[in-house]
Amino acid sequence: MFDSLKESLYESLRPLLPLPVWQKLLTLVVTFTVIVAAYIYLGWMPIQEEITRQESQLKMQQSLLVKNQRLAHDLPRKQKEYANLEKQLKVALNMLPKKSQIPDLLENVSWAGKDSGLEFRIFKPEQEVAKQIYAEVPVSLQITGSFRQLLTFLKRVGEMPRIVDIKNLTLTQAKNDELFVQGKAVTYRFVEAKPESEPKGRRRR
Repeated sequence: MFDSLKESLYESLRPLLPLPVWQKLLTLVVTFTVIVAAYIYLGWMPIQEEITRQESQLKMQQSLLVKNQRLAHDLPRKQKEYANLEKQLKVALNMLPKKSQIPDLLENVSWAGKDSGLEFRIFKPEQEVAKQIYAEVPVSLQITGSFRQLLTFLKRVGEMPRIVDIKNLTLTQAKNDELFVQGKAVTYRFVEAKPESEPKGRRRR
């Protein structure tokens, strides 16, 4: 096999033997240049491109690793913040009465005024104003009494466990040094999520 390869190489070089030395050298240089160019184009360049691509992916993975390590390091603090927010949300929701609790709350507001010595001329619930997760429940007020009685009423309302805001008060001097007060008492109720309805076309068993 080696002899046949040697003979084949000799036969391929036979046309070069009669040529002058400079032509032989030129042919060798051109052949070597072609071989090197083919190696660079077909072998070395694809390898370098693959190395560059792998290095880019490595840098991206390293950056992602550093980011994940930071997140993992910060996770206990985030969990603590989330737990605190959950507690604050529960406290806030407890201060928002449900729909079934609104009548009792309004009755408590009315009694707070009467116990303070005020006389209610109008105590009329109005249409609710829907928000995102809560609804405003306004009540029109017309009351008479002294300034001290009014302050006592406002103090008692402010001490209630549920949120009740007294808004838009207008005070007018009435007879016997009494005040005629108009305004609104606004409480807020939690809007309970409605249960999802069954998809249309689905039969009940």
